Amino acid sequence: MTPADTVAVYSFRQLDLGVESARVAAFKATREAIERRALGDLLEGTATWVARDEVEADGTWRRLPTGWGELS
Repeated sequence: MTPADTVAVYSFRQLDLGVESARVAAFKATREAIERRALGDLLEGTATWVARDEVEADGTWRRLPTGWGELS
């Protein structure tokens, strides 16, 4: 896999309206998606490099559990 085939996704904080506090989102997203869609506050230092084709069209990425107990 070349660097052109990968993209960085980041954790971010989202406002939880139920308790009016910020929580870390259950998924990661590209910097552009977080900024463009105002998903929350990007948490620097949380980058994970993933294959570009694993990222959804809206810029989000979720780790999927496998049958062997590991996350992919």
